[in-house]
Amino acid sequence: MGRFYHGSIEGKFWFGVQSSDDISNLVTIKHEMSYSWKSCHCCAEIDIDNNEDKYCNDCYESKEEHEESVIEEDGENEDNCLYYEEQSISYHLDKESHYDELKKNMDILKSKIDPKITDEFDKIEQNDKILDAFTGVFDNSLKKLNEIEKEKEEENNKNESDVNKDYIELVARYTLGYQLEYCLRTTEDDCYVNCEC
Repeated sequence: MGRFYHGSIEGKFWFGVQSSDDISNLVTIKHEMSYSWKSCHCCAEIDIDNNEDKYCNDCYESKEEHEESVIEEDGENEDNCLYYEEQSISYHLDKESHYDELKKNMDILKSKIDPKITDEFDKIEQNDKILDAFTGVFDNSLKKLNEIEKEKEEENNKNESDVNKDYIELVARYTLGYQLEYCLRTTEDDCYVNCEC
């Protein structure tokens, strides 16, 4: 179980330390809520302030036809609404608006992380594997973090690591930012990410 992100970059949020809206900690941006149409479950682009005559025109000829389908499927449509809020949020970053701020914040994060860990990031080959965290491209940095945690445990003769949750969160955020930086630097000047909540 876990929360994943996908789109221009792919990966999984670090369990127990990283929130689904962590991109907002890397750049000044507001996430967008995701919506789907009832009954057909197509993606719905909704303007909450103007939802009159909104229905899935890909699947239905009219709003009435869509309403009938929802009632047929659910037995009712009490709120007269034809869409529902997904359990996800999305971000649209563009190079012109976000790249410089991201680089600056990544430099700040890097200064707070043990150089043994950031050295592993520096060794990563600059290719599209970075866009997909499941390729194992970040495994060495995670191994180094685990080694540091173990060393701190042994130094302190404790069962618990001295590396705290806040520090681990910084490494998780740096990993996500590393992917975003590569995406904005090497692709079509924008980066779309859908994040499970």
